[in-house]
Amino acid sequence: MRSQCNRVLFFCLLGLAFLSASCNGTKEEKKYEANWESVKTYPVPEWYRDAKFGIFIHWGPYSVPGWSDGGDYSEWYSTMMYRKPSFIKYHEANYGKLGEFGYKDFIPMFKADKFDADEWNKLFKYAGAKYVIPTAEHHDGFSMWDNPYSEWNSVRMGLGFDFIALMEQSVRKNGMKYGISYHRERHWAFYTDCLNDYAEDSKALPVILEEIKKVPVAADLYGPFTLSEDFMKDYKARFVKLCETYQPDFMWIDDAPCNSKHPEAPSVDRYMNKYHCEMITDYLNMSEQWGKPVYWNNKKWTRNNYPEGCGVDEKDYLKNNKIREQIWQSSGGMCHSYGYDRTEESADKYRTVDQLLETMIDVVSKNGNFLLDIGPKPDGTLSPLTIERLKGIGDWMQINGESIYGTRPFKTFGYDRVRFTQKDNKVYCHFFDVQNKYVIDIEELDYSKIKSIKSLDVAVNIAYELTDNQLEINMESVKELPVYTFEINL
Repeated sequence: MRSQCNRVLFFCLLGLAFLSASCNGTKEEKKYEANWESVKTYPVPEWYRDAKFGIFIHWGPYSVPGWSDGGDYSEWYSTMMYRKPSFIKYHEANYGKLGEFGYKDFIPMFKADKFDADEWNKLFKYAGAKYVIPTAEHHDGFSMWDNPYSEWNSVRMGLGFDFIALMEQSVRKNGMKYGISYHRERHWAFYTDCLNDYAEDSKALPVILEEIKKVPVAADLYGPFTLSEDFMKDYKARFVKLCETYQPDFMWIDDAPCNSKHPEAPSVDRYMNKYHCEMITDYLNMSEQWGKPVYWNNKKWTRNNYPEGCGVDEKDYLKNNKIREQIWQSSGGMCHSYGYDRTEESADKYRTVDQLLETMIDVVSKNGNFLLDIGPKPDGTLSPLTIERLKGIGDWMQINGESIYGTRPFKTFGYDRVRFTQKDNKVYCHFFDVQNKYVIDIEELDYSKIKSIKSLDVAVNIAYELTDNQLEINMESVKELPVYTFEINL
């Protein structure tokens, strides 16, 4: 009996010791504290530095009308339909009068009966993308995931499934990193009279109040209408829940214009320096528990969301005229809008494969990553022009990908229509124009150390001549390429 009691006592003490160790371990796992100096110490993951090319996806109920006037983005339809004459005219001509057919009424039309996550992601993988970032919630307030904080989500309405979950499974299955984009930061002003000012004393648009009077539950979709403490708590809670549920490798956070317009306002200060800082810190500490490096962006409107060095610097269609010391990211669509836009569905509106590759290479040559956006149709398919562009990029990347992935900037990004990248003892020269002869005469290249030069495409035959201060490449190609890339071995 004594032996049995001792055994029970032993296991009780062992359990207490394990519980104590677990509690202590939990404290130790909180490596990052909720202040920007601590957040800034999080290192840029090597996977992100090496990836260079990702796919961004804007898809939601705004894809149903899928229209813009060429000025504002189509994914802004949910607010512009209530305030901008060109949008109002289009909306009332095609869907009915405001107050009778509101944005909420597009949600039952958003069925996506042809959606196939694997079909999308196989194409993204072929295109050469190393990470994929779909939108979990845009400014409109509709969640594309099983959001426990709102009934207005894609599981309970419209699609009938958790888009973010299906994409997470498919993206990872296809060997790419998975990110999530979150755009709720300006939702509190989206259906108010202060959209362009983002003032604290905003008021809901009268036509929105009219809709809510008829359908009271719509208040949860359109509201709240001020930057209140409750909104901030809910904003953070949704972000944290997304992280906990899907364990994203990257969290993409849109810019908060109130931070540019009214950075000194007490509510804005709390919003950015308390709630944003806390939720990013939570994400970073989760990554420590998951045992994998993650990252996030630092979006800019007229000023960045966060202090420099806290996340990767980013802006829509961002360009740089020099090599940046810190990694940066440029996002942009194949046309103007990020969401599906039926007014842009013509070849003359789309950027060509050549232009998209030139943009990507220019960004990479200056220490950036390129995030190419696509806007799927409301039925879940990609437009033929989108598919054509992605396949064209993929055709080039299958051959020339080594000149992009894992590279770092050379001593100079290039000149005119020539760009350089480098990796180990190799320098890659990217020529955007077709010529029979290329001459490189930059002082940053030590011509005496050149061992060999070759084209990465076997369909291109080259001969070259070296002098003390220049390199001349003569080329014969059996096919026309969007970009000609040569490898210089040093």
